[in-house]
Amino acid sequence: MAKISVLIVNWNVSDLFEKCIKSVLDTKYSDLELILIDNDSHKKPKIPQDPRVIYIQNKSNLGFPAAVNQGLKLFTGGYVLILNPDTQLPKNFFTKAISFLNTDSKIGVMGSRFVNLDGTPQGSVFPEPSVFNTLKEYWFGQKDLTEKYVPTLTSEVNAVSGACMFMPSMVVKKVGLFTDKVFMYYEDLDYCRRIRNLGYKVVFNSEIEIVHAHGQSSKQNILSNKYLNDASVWYNGKLKHSLLWFIIWTSQKIKKLLGSK
Repeated sequence: MAKISVLIVNWNVSDLFEKCIKSVLDTKYSDLELILIDNDSHKKPKIPQDPRVIYIQNKSNLGFPAAVNQGLKLFTGGYVLILNPDTQLPKNFFTKAISFLNTDSKIGVMGSRFVNLDGTPQGSVFPEPSVFNTLKEYWFGQKDLTEKYVPTLTSEVNAVSGACMFMPSMVVKKVGLFTDKVFMYYEDLDYCRRIRNLGYKVVFNSEIEIVHAHGQSSKQNILSNKYLNDASVWYNGKLKHSLLWFIIWTSQKIKKLLGSK
């Protein structure tokens, strides 16, 4: 049975982090390595005293990609799972994920179906940012062209959420570390883009479902909007970012004007 390295970065969601760790251990998968990283949370998490656990307590909040990279420099498994601390895995996650990857050697990363705490569907697949699609959605009213979505079936996609990325270690070693250019946001789109550029597939698996209490860390960070803006400039480039921003801004202004009449 192949060894699996699970990388989880926590910041200020220690209760959820502990539940996430428990869900990983409850899978009863026989060969796990857990690399748990805490980005200087106010409430320190309770970490299991388990020989399979490597724990890193950072003295400051390094941001998500930099903390993930701490784990990517240490992992020893044949597969790598990058997982958000506000997720919970089903007991059969690892056996189903490995079985799925074994169906196609060109799968570079697998994402799973997300549900909210109440069981409702949650988007986990990103379309590539597009000026044309943003224009169609914000100016001409065509829906669901720019936000995360849920594919109906298992399929090859542009990018999966960094809240759950399951990858063969061979692919991880080829792609390398996450970007060090952003504090948070767009690092998952970037990593998926780099995977695709190497000729591998980014695949959404509709048959594996995880619970995701989305945004529990980011909503606590007063700089989230700044980080999102900075990451968009980096990922999209200044010109494309400016066009996307202008389309959305003018749409909001027009709606506000019309609503005031």
